[in-house]
Amino acid sequence: MPTTRGLNFFLADPNLAFVSSVVMGEEVFARARPHLVAMGEVAGGELDGLAAEADRNPPVLRAWSERGERVDEVVRHPAYRRMEELAFGRFGLAAMSHRPGVLGWPGVVPHAVKYALSYLFGQSEFGLLCPVSLTDSTARMLARYGSAELRRAWLAGLTATDPDRLRQGTQWMTERSGGSDVGATESVARQGPDGVWRLWGDKWFCSNANADVALTLARPEGAPPGTRGLGMFLLPRRLPDGSRNAWTINRLKDKLGSRSMATGEVSYQGAVAWPVGPLDQGFRQMMEMVNVSRLSNAMRAAAIMRRSLLEAVVHARGRRAFGGPLMALPLLRSGLLEMLLDVEAAASVVLNAAARLDAWDAGSAADRALFRVLTPLAKYWITARARVVAGEAMNVRGGNGYVEEWVNPRLLRDSYLGAIWEGATNVVALDVQRAILRDGGLEAVARLVRERVGLVRVPVAEPWRDVVLDGIARLEREAAGWPAATREERDLAARPAADALYHLLAAALLLHEGQVLLDGGGGHRKLAVAGLYARRWLLPPRTPVLGAADLGWLDALLDWDPVPAGAVPAPGA
Repeated sequence: MPTTRGLNFFLADPNLAFVSSVVMGEEVFARARPHLVAMGEVAGGELDGLAAEADRNPPVLRAWSERGERVDEVVRHPAYRRMEELAFGRFGLAAMSHRPGVLGWPGVVPHAVKYALSYLFGQSEFGLLCPVSLTDSTARMLARYGSAELRRAWLAGLTATDPDRLRQGTQWMTERSGGSDVGATESVARQGPDGVWRLWGDKWFCSNANADVALTLARPEGAPPGTRGLGMFLLPRRLPDGSRNAWTINRLKDKLGSRSMATGEVSYQGAVAWPVGPLDQGFRQMMEMVNVSRLSNAMRAAAIMRRSLLEAVVHARGRRAFGGPLMALPLLRSGLLEMLLDVEAAASVVLNAAARLDAWDAGSAADRALFRVLTPLAKYWITARARVVAGEAMNVRGGNGYVEEWVNPRLLRDSYLGAIWEGATNVVALDVQRAILRDGGLEAVARLVRERVGLVRVPVAEPWRDVVLDGIARLEREAAGWPAATREERDLAARPAADALYHLLAAALLLHEGQVLLDGGGGHRKLAVAGLYARRWLLPPRTPVLGAADLGWLDALLDWDPVPAGAVPAPGA
C-alpha cells in the first residue's frame, strides 16, 4: 500500500515554498528555508508516528493522590510529551514571536514564518498546536495588557524553550450557560478586604487543561450584565508560595478529535486571580485573543487539507484498478484537482493573514483593521472546507481510509473541530459581517483585492481580473444595503457574503501569485490554478465545473511543471 511515511512534507510541497517566498520576501524566506526543511522532515517521519501513538493513548485525569490529596494531574502519554519537546523546545513555536534568538533568528521570528512552520507540523499533529497557540497568545495578551508585575512573573516561562522552565498558557471562556453567548457568563469575581481577587464559577470547555496559567473571564461583583461587565483575569495553577490554587478539573472531555490534547471541565472555588487590563475591557481583550486563535484554527485546517491531498495523490499514483492506474480515472482526477485548488487557496489566505499580523505589530492601523476581518473570514471558510477535503481523501483511499491504522480517520475527526471551537460557523460568519458593518472590514479587504489584481498584467488572466473586480463591487453594493435591512435579512446574508468575500480574496491572491511566477520564468502554472479556482467558486455553477481539458493538466499542476498559457481557462469555457 502506498504511504507518505518518510516523505519530507516541505520538499513534497513546492506550493508552500513558492507562497512563502512571495509573502515573506526572498531574504526572509532564505533564512526560513532550512528550518522549513527540518520541520518537513520531522513532520513526515518522527512526528507522524508520535501523533498516531498519542491519538491512541489520550490523556487521563489523576484527580487524587494515593494519600487522598486532590492533585488534578493530567497524565500525558510519552509520545505527547515528546511532541511537546519538538513544538515548544526544538522549534520554539510558542516563543518565536516574543523573544529574539529562537532558531538563531536575529530578532523575533516573523509570524508568517511561524505559521508556515506550524502548517507543516499540523499536517501530522493537530491537537498539540492548540496548547502551542494558546501559550503564544497568552504571552501576547500579557505583553499588551498585563501589569509590569504579571509580565515579570509569567512572560519568561511562557516564552521558554527549555522544558524545565516552560509554563504553558490557555484561555478559558465557555460556560454551560453561554457557549458562544459569552455575555451569559456566570463566573463571579470578588475582591476581598486584602485586595485579592478570587473567582467562583464553572468553565465547560477548558482546552489545555494541564496549563500552568489561564486567561479567563469573570464578572466582578456589581458589574453590569452582558459582555460589558466582564473582566479578564490571570488564573495560575499554583500560587506564588507553591500551593495549589482553589480550582479543580472535574473531568476530561471524551472528544471526537484532537484526542491527544486534554480538554476539561473546571470549577473555580475561590481561586486567586489577577486582573489583566481594565475590568470593563475583558471581553474586548478576550476577543482579540480569540481572533488570533482563529487564524491558528484556519492554519490547522489548511494543514489537514494539504495532508489529505498528499495522501490521496500518493495513493492514487501507487495503486491500480480496473485495468489501469487509479490516477487515470476521470472522476478521481476531478476530485483531486478540486482539492488542489482549495489547498492552494487556503495556504495563500493563511500566510497573507499572518503577514498582516506582522504589519499590525509594527504599528500599522490599516493592517490591524484588515487582520480583524481576515481571521474570522479564514476561520469561517477553511475550517468548514477541511471537512469536505478530508472526507474526499478518505474516499480516494477506500476501505483502508476508514481504518484507524491509516491517518485518514484522524484527519477527518480533527477536521470537525476547527469549525466549532473559537466560534461555530454561523457565529463566525456573523462576526465577519460585524467586521464589515462596524470596522470597515469590507473596505480593507476590497483595497487588498484591488491592489493584488491590479498587479496582474498578462492578457490571459485579464478576464479573471475583471471577474474579481466585478464580484467585489457587487458585494460592496449588497453590504451598503445592510443597515436598512431587518435583523433577519442581515443575518441570512452573512454566510453568502462571507463565502463570496473569501473566494474573491483567494482568487485575487492566486492571480497575483500567478503573475509573480510568470515574471520569474515559472510559466502559467499558478495562473491556471487561479483561473480554475475562480471558475469553480466565482461563476454560476454548471456541470461539469472541471472538464476533460482541465484534467489533462492535473499531473503538471501537482508536480509544479510549467504549463502554457493555454492551460489558463477562460470564463466562458
